[in-house]
Amino acid sequence: SVESLKIVACSTAKKGSITVKWRIAGGDASAADGFQVYKSKKAQSGYTFMGKTKKLSMVNKKNLKKGTRYYYKVRAYVDIDGTRYYSDWSNKANRIAK
Repeated sequence: SVESLKIVACSTAKKGSITVKWRIAGGDASAADGFQVYKSKKAQSGYTFMGKTKKLSMVNKKNLKKGTRYYYKVRAYVDIDGTRYYSDWSNKANRIAK
């Protein structure tokens, strides 16, 4: 089930964008319908929804300020009979915008 998935996230930066990538470290990746990515300028709070994807990566090009550190976290979801279930959050990947 999606609740048992363990997601490990990392990030890379190049001029004008930060790419967040993740992998499924434990559990069955096919259990997920997709992934939600959230970002923040603070490690512990202020996370806002960045988008959802079926891929194992997402590129952030909007609202990046050079020299600012951004934090990202990811969770998987699955929709069953109209109810959405989530995995635990990934670790927090962080990167300074270039």
